[in-house]
Amino acid sequence: MLFVDIVRALLDILGSLLVGLLLLRAWAAAIGMPPRNPLAHFARALTDWLVRPLARVISSRGRIEWAALVGALIATALIVAAKRAVFGLPFAPDMLLLGSVLQLVNWALTLVIWVTLIYVIISWVNPLAPVAPALSMLLRPMLAPIQRIIPAIGGIDLSPMVLLIVIYLLQMVISRLAL
Repeated sequence: MLFVDIVRALLDILGSLLVGLLLLRAWAAAIGMPPRNPLAHFARALTDWLVRPLARVISSRGRIEWAALVGALIATALIVAAKRAVFGLPFAPDMLLLGSVLQLVNWALTLVIWVTLIYVIISWVNPLAPVAPALSMLLRPMLAPIQRIIPAIGGIDLSPMVLLIVIYLLQMVISRLAL
């Protein structure tokens, strides 16, 4: 059982890192982040091996980088299939697809959590850090509506905390759907 737990943990870690980078790449492209931005460049450099071949088949429309999103779904499906194989569970195509989509959404929400936490820490410790504008640019579409409802109190912006609470609630719903 220990071996199965180790394999599952490694699949989760490696899968979430790869899929997180693919989603970060798609997210950066969707908000119009310049490719020369260090964060966007980092995600592109680590995922080009998968996205470039897919981009030959899947064209991008507008700002949405479909090849990165399809790559994230394919990688998630492979991770979910490998985890099912490790546990000896059957491969029902509909369950594999549903499990992959739910896992992909969960990893996307986890990515937003990490970006938000890093953004908050950097804003406290070193707001002039080179990555700070990129993090702000990534989170602005999600934080701006919250900031319109809940303004800063005493100079402290509570919108990241509200965003984290909403994401945790969404992850609870997703975990119930996965059962």
